[in-house]
Amino acid sequence: MDRASMLDRIRHSLKSAYLPAAGATLPPRTAAPVTLDTATLVDSFSRELTALRGNAHGLQAPAQAIETVIGLLRESGGDEILAWADDALPIIGLSEAIQRAGFAILDPGVPADPVGRRDKHAQLARASAGVTGALAGLADTGSLVLTSGPTRPRLASLLPPTHIALLPIADLYPSLPDFFAAQPGVVRAGSNVVIITGPSRTADIELTPVLGVHGPKSLHVVLIIG
Repeated sequence: MDRASMLDRIRHSLKSAYLPAAGATLPPRTAAPVTLDTATLVDSFSRELTALRGNAHGLQAPAQAIETVIGLLRESGGDEILAWADDALPIIGLSEAIQRAGFAILDPGVPADPVGRRDKHAQLARASAGVTGALAGLADTGSLVLTSGPTRPRLASLLPPTHIALLPIADLYPSLPDFFAAQPGVVRAGSNVVIITGPSRTADIELTPVLGVHGPKSLHVVLIIG
């Protein structure tokens, strides 16, 4: 078929094409949720995260996790960081411990005026690491689920070259469908839901993988018990 004939057929079809409306409800989920013991979830999550060139640190009690976070901050090479507020983190007193160790936690608020925004973005770009919690971990892919909000700035997980996430092992799920089945209202719990699978990577240039182009180059997940 030549080009003119093909375009004629498309024009003719557009006049009479019928697009059915989307269904009002999603079809019921037929598969039963997967049930795995905690040890299996931890092993699977850690294995998949490591395969993605992420780093799993666990299992750690809160006091040990604080020391791990501070050590990772020192490895990040700077003294300014971004972090979620204490009430959004799974360890009480973490922000205070970080500041006692000599790190400054930057205010993530960005003003509305263009000049102020530019200056603030330049300041935030100095952050060497971001510290966040996580709503969930997905054992089958080594992914993290994060929601943003007033005390959970999204820049903490997107802007700095190092992302440190704190994840209680009680928040591990076998898969994304299992997570959504357990928390069906999660998409309305914050301004956005982000699923992070390993460090940022791209292979746009000659199909050569490069880490850290569109986000953090290093991802550390501290698995917390207790």
